Amino acid sequence: KLTTTLYLDPETWDLTVDAARCIALAGMPYAAAQTVANATRLWRGEAPFNLDRGMPYQEVVGKHPPRQLLANWFGTEAVAVPDVSNAVAVLEFDRNNRALTGQIQCTLNDGTVINV
Repeated sequence: KLTTTLYLDPETWDLTVDAARCIALAGMPYAAAQTVANATRLWRGEAPFNLDRGMPYQEVVGKHPPRQLLANWFGTEAVAVPDVSNAVAVLEFDRNNRALTGQIQCTLNDGTVINV
């Protein structure tokens, strides 16, 4: 069960300190949102203790997978996070900037809905 995690600065995605100059922690539901964000930024093979986790690099980079397939991969990684019972990725592709954006709508085990 996920209750807290190290807080990562949203701008730098790096550790930060709290008011007491200790490493900052994040509680629920932010901890779940941050963990989902981490899980969906991971490429398969990068996690040293679980090489099967992560987005399939060879099937994404340099390819043009259908948006629904990408959404399914994001959803699969999101529900692998403790306390996430359901996840639906809603993605948009900006052809002019060649950028994929969107959010993952997650439902936690307690019924809380978060957008990542």
